[in-house]
Amino acid sequence: MKYFGTDGVRGKFGTVPICEEFFRRLAGTIEQFATKKYNGKNFSICVGRDTRKSGIVLQKALIEGFSKDVKVFDCGILPTPAISKMVQCTKSNIGIVITASHNPANDNGIKFFNGKGEKFTVLEEEELEQILGNIAHTAHQGPQVMEFHGEAKQNYCGQYKNFLPTDALSKTVIALDSANGATHEVAKEIFEHFGAQVIQIGNHPDGENINDACGTEHPKALATLMQQTQAAIGVAHDGDGDRVIIFDERGEKIDGDVLLGMVAVHLLEADALPNRSMVITIQSNLGLDKYLQAMGINVIRCDVGDRNVYQTMIQNSCYFGGENSGHLIFRKISPVGDGIAAALLVLDIVTKSNIRLSELKTKIALFPQKSFNVAVNVKVPLSDIEGLNEDIEKIDSKLPPPHRVLVRYSGTESKLRVLVEAPDQEIVNDAWKDLKKSIIERMMDNGISASIL
Repeated sequence: MKYFGTDGVRGKFGTVPICEEFFRRLAGTIEQFATKKYNGKNFSICVGRDTRKSGIVLQKALIEGFSKDVKVFDCGILPTPAISKMVQCTKSNIGIVITASHNPANDNGIKFFNGKGEKFTVLEEEELEQILGNIAHTAHQGPQVMEFHGEAKQNYCGQYKNFLPTDALSKTVIALDSANGATHEVAKEIFEHFGAQVIQIGNHPDGENINDACGTEHPKALATLMQQTQAAIGVAHDGDGDRVIIFDERGEKIDGDVLLGMVAVHLLEADALPNRSMVITIQSNLGLDKYLQAMGINVIRCDVGDRNVYQTMIQNSCYFGGENSGHLIFRKISPVGDGIAAALLVLDIVTKSNIRLSELKTKIALFPQKSFNVAVNVKVPLSDIEGLNEDIEKIDSKLPPPHRVLVRYSGTESKLRVLVEAPDQEIVNDAWKDLKKSIIERMMDNGISASIL
């Protein structure tokens, strides 16, 4: 598709498609889409955003693009899963979040949810693109706008009131990094509801500092805070709060696959893992499969993207699934990744087991792996890059089983992502070097600008 990637539309603010005129056209597109879907009836939309200054401009343009037949609930600054929740609470037809997630502040984007709070399917996004290609839209006088921020925040936080026993975290010190993003208020409020003492950074958004040297993309900030405190756990969110990374009491980051394994076994022991099955992506470590299978858990893999995880969960009647990037989905809680819910479950594991995170994480042994990213000026299909697939197959054939070689483009950025995994670290290192050399040479030979990040 021209505009949509693995998680909505994303790009640099001020350039197409992340600009005011495009968002006005997008509003007209959504209105046409919804009018067709709901047989011409009036409909309502929930809109929220993260803390980027550009979000104010883009939201204003979007709302201007709707006609007076549309009712818009403005939920203000809230995490992505909160907007999914509000679609359900307000019985709206569509939910919209203006965010670029973990990207820098000069980027922005937009995500869409249906009336169940689920992300739009690929087919729905393709339909939007088709309508968008035929629409030339000018601003309306605007829809019926209802300020709804206070109640939206209350409803989102309220769903967690009985998540843990009262005062379950009364003896727990949490180091929290909110990435100067959408969780900067709600995460602390929710953790403190259960009695936790919260030491927080990344909680002073100014519109330009979201994800700036903080949050999931910059774990050193939280690691430093952990070393300065007596926190039992560190929690870092991304800009829109649908992801989380966890640190143990030593200030060491817990691998995303280890986190998935810990939560899955906890749910199994709580009889909350229907069919004894869970969903992970092709990006997850083979060591996770080995551990989960030994624990009696069936592993189902899918393509990268939390939307793909959720759809695979539905198809296989699974309650839990996720990505090792920190997207964890709990179907009974939300149809999208929720970083706060994931953190609460990890806290539940620690308090109930009375075992430190540094000890718990050692139960899961991952295979050696190595990865790198390649910045590209254009995403040419790998099959069209002469000689590249042959090189990858040759390198892959030399690796002993079980192993993996993954080469794929990012769905949200102009990057090629490469991963090598095998039982032996030296073999992984050799394959990694060969892949780096081959990819750069083949791309340059085919006129593609490429550089290792």
